[in-house]
Amino acid sequence: MNILENLTQFTFSVSYEHVSGKAIEKAKIHLADSLACMIGSFNMPDIESVRDYAIKVSGSQDATLIGTTNKVPMDMAALVNGTMVRYLDANDIVARRSNSDSGHFSDAIPSLLVISEKYRRTGKDLLLAIVLVYELQAVLSETFHFMKRGYHPLSQVPWVLPIVLGRLMGASENVALNAAALSGTLGMPINTWLRETSQSIPSIKGVAVGLAGQRAMQSLQLAATGITGPSDSLETTIDILTPLSTEPPCLDRLLSLHPSQSEWAMERNTIKSYPSQIYTQAAVEAILTLYSSGLRAEQIQTLTLYGHSSVCGGVQGSDSSYAPLNRGAADHSTPFVMSMALLSGQFTLREYQHSPWFDPVVINLMSKIKLIIDPKRDAEMKRKGNLGVKLVATLINGHIMETVIDQPKGHPDNPFGKDDLLKKIAWLLEDVASSDMASDILEYCCKIEEESDISLLLKKCVL
Repeated sequence: MNILENLTQFTFSVSYEHVSGKAIEKAKIHLADSLACMIGSFNMPDIESVRDYAIKVSGSQDATLIGTTNKVPMDMAALVNGTMVRYLDANDIVARRSNSDSGHFSDAIPSLLVISEKYRRTGKDLLLAIVLVYELQAVLSETFHFMKRGYHPLSQVPWVLPIVLGRLMGASENVALNAAALSGTLGMPINTWLRETSQSIPSIKGVAVGLAGQRAMQSLQLAATGITGPSDSLETTIDILTPLSTEPPCLDRLLSLHPSQSEWAMERNTIKSYPSQIYTQAAVEAILTLYSSGLRAEQIQTLTLYGHSSVCGGVQGSDSSYAPLNRGAADHSTPFVMSMALLSGQFTLREYQHSPWFDPVVINLMSKIKLIIDPKRDAEMKRKGNLGVKLVATLINGHIMETVIDQPKGHPDNPFGKDDLLKKIAWLLEDVASSDMASDILEYCCKIEEESDISLLLKKCVL
């Protein structure tokens, strides 16, 4: 049995009763978080462009564009809603194990909503599909390191999403298998947009998720007509790409898949506290911790952050990160997000308004930030996935303030409570939706297993 066959057989063998209660509860939380991320991006120019395109070329009215009552073909809805979930860089991310790819597994949720609406699936059907699509992405991320071979971790989505979509729509295992082969063969995104020299990151950073969902949806529809793909295409891809890195594939997680397994990847995902890249989360939290103790920007002589290489180096801590030129680059910049958090005493979507990366005050504060790669923290991040930092503020008067963040809030080791998530959803929606939408969405998602279909949930998201 090859990899895609194994993933397909597993997906079609799992029932709702197989899944742990903890994983189901987490799926509800991540569904609410993902919907809030989609709605929060509603008025962004790139979102308006993609949405206008989908409406213009639409034909059949299969699925709803989140935030509206407009219905478009399934692949168009996957394109628009997928772009929305990723655009703000606020959606969840896996708390990765050592030596594995990262990934925003909620990238797949918009497409699951499309199929659930079109085929009138129950709330339980949707929750099970969310758990399964997270599991398959985790298995692939722990089997093969796409990013070290020049591909984006989003490459997991076109391979596994069609399998779960196939089950959700009631297709056969054979159709789901062929859809995955078609989608994965043609849908892997080369990581051309995220580099240490990137001062300006193009729109594809968010739109790529929508394009992956669109490709998965189209492949599923084609496979349902009888179009086939090579069932061994994932092995072929891995064989071809393996020489590009010193890290060999690891099949341990893939081979351990079982419907009655005790642990589900759903339980190991992080809800972000802030709309910025995952490795900057602890840095923002550290700044806000000192802010709550009285630290203010005008007092600063230097801010020194000690952390692992992905917060104090890489894209987040490169020379280019001190001079971002657009929002896409700014949300990956450790010095920018730290500066805005200190200047505002918060870090929400409002800290990106009016292009503050060009503000001389922000530029000056960024210049006072030193990023130091701590070898011990770097080793702990690579070995155990620890994302913590230490922040030391040296004040003009000579005083020192410091704090340590072991794991950022929202990480499975420091999880969100319901109040934490409600607060996040509220700031995501504050300039877009009515004040009661945040609690309505969260409350509905927390009881969605009782619903016979998801139509009311989509209505609650209409602006």
